[in-house]
Amino acid sequence: MSKTVLALSLLASYLFAEVKWASSYDAAMTQAIKEKKKVMVMLSREGCPACEYMNDIVFEEKMVENEINKYFVPVYLDIHKDFIPEGLGYIGTPTFHFLDSKGKKIGRHDGGANVPTFMGILGKMKK
Repeated sequence: MSKTVLALSLLASYLFAEVKWASSYDAAMTQAIKEKKKVMVMLSREGCPACEYMNDIVFEEKMVENEINKYFVPVYLDIHKDFIPEGLGYIGTPTFHFLDSKGKKIGRHDGGANVPTFMGILGKMKK
C-alpha cells in the first residue's frame, strides 16, 4: 500500500510540477550551494512579449519544468523593479544567465526560445 501511495505522489508531483522560482537572487545563491545546483537567472520586465511566451508556454511544459527544478535554482528578476547584480547584463528581455553555485557565469542566452531550443540550452548548461 505504501509503495502505491509513494508512486502516486511521485506521479502527481511530475504531472503538476511548476518552476520553483527563488524569492531573490541571494536566496537562489544560498539554495544553489545547499542543493549543489546551478542558478538560472531570468532577467525580464513587465509587458515583455517574449517573457510572457516563456512564462505561459515554455515554462508550462512539464519536461522544461522538471529539467529546471532538477538541475537549477531559477530566479526571476525584473530589470525595472529588482536589483540586478553586477555582471548580469542585458540588451533586451528575456536574458538568461546561468551560474555555478559560487556565482561564476557559465552561460547566457538572450531572448525567448521554443521548448526544444530551451531544452537544448538547459542541457548544455547543466553539464
